[in-house]
Amino acid sequence: MALFDRLRQWMRGEKPKTSSRSATKRTQPSSQATQELERFAGSRRGVEAFVEPRTAVYSTTLLLVADDGEYLRRPLENADAARHLCTRLEIPLYDAAKVGYPKRMRDYDLGERPKPVDLSELPPWPGDDAKGAADDGPPPPPQS
Repeated sequence: MALFDRLRQWMRGEKPKTSSRSATKRTQPSSQATQELERFAGSRRGVEAFVEPRTAVYSTTLLLVADDGEYLRRPLENADAARHLCTRLEIPLYDAAKVGYPKRMRDYDLGERPKPVDLSELPPWPGDDAKGAADDGPPPPPQS
């Protein structure tokens, strides 16, 4: 329907008709979506979950983010379903509306990958010294 037709209807006090194409349909959660979330969580390290509230277009969604920033978003029935799934998968769940999204997710979209830390790059562990495990206390004060 053209803009002027809508304006004429509005001027006459009629409610403008909406086309079925403009009506949005919420995504419905499925068992396939739950299975995809389970597979993602089981095949990645350091997965955290973020529940996203329902909007006018989308139902409640669960966003899983791995330690390298890779992520997967799927619809769920409600926030309780997200809590139940995360409890079963033993992964932490955060409210995306309160805490936001992790930076590693944005970095992943930009193609930046975190560099894994090698053990040789770490400083020595406190207490590990050249003398060994038997330590008689603090070192003596320097002589002037």
